[in-house]
Amino acid sequence: MDPLIEAGVALVTGAGSGIGQAIAIGFAKSGCKRLFLADINLGALEETQSLIQKDTPEAKTTLFKANVSEKQSVQDMIAKCVEVYGRLDFACNNAGVGATNTKTADLSVEAFDRVNSINAQGVFLCQKYEIKQMLEQTPLIFNDHRAQKGSIINTASMNGIAVLGTLPGYNASKHAVVSMTRVDARTFAPEGIRVNCICPGFVETPMLTGSGLEDKYIEAAKAQNPSNRLMKAIEIANGVVFLAGSLASGITGIHLPIDGGGLLFHVV
Repeated sequence: MDPLIEAGVALVTGAGSGIGQAIAIGFAKSGCKRLFLADINLGALEETQSLIQKDTPEAKTTLFKANVSEKQSVQDMIAKCVEVYGRLDFACNNAGVGATNTKTADLSVEAFDRVNSINAQGVFLCQKYEIKQMLEQTPLIFNDHRAQKGSIINTASMNGIAVLGTLPGYNASKHAVVSMTRVDARTFAPEGIRVNCICPGFVETPMLTGSGLEDKYIEAAKAQNPSNRLMKAIEIANGVVFLAGSLASGITGIHLPIDGGGLLFHVV
């Protein structure tokens, strides 16, 4: 077990299903005993909580209904986390929505605004108030590594690095996540705050398998991947927990593809 993960408090947004649920479970299995889980769907969070309690009953979980696109909701989320646990060490800004292939000329302003209000503005709001909290708290000191005030891991996408499909609004939102990650990693590194992001490929989650897409689309996604398969949510979660922990103490400002090599088929 990583002593840093064991000592810290983890916040995960979008923890009700898919990648977010896997991240929450991954932290618990890696020894984190204080988890603050947020999602817009409280019922889905309860399912995640049940899975954690079954496998890692020593982990305490607190649930919070949040809309990451709303400033007050995000402020309340951070305040509640600190009220319950006293601090915030690992912030995983994972909540997001997908989109369907639509050319810019045909994309409505409303559809563009919706995906960006959640995927881009949501990360901005979360990161803003997470950093404010981390700046105020005493850093965790672990082994011989440098003290850490906090670690933020954002969920971007392959689409935040390359252009896949016809998704102008979605691509814009995920490129924004990569850029915000890099800016704040550089700005707050002297304060002991690390900021990284992950860029998942096609992942076997309800967002994909329940999206109404035909099986041939999923098969095409596999065919565009050297590994010839979809990623598992737990594989994404493993990357997040790694970036949060002491083994990644010297890593900040990166966008980590977890895609089975999918980006090797694209110019980046």
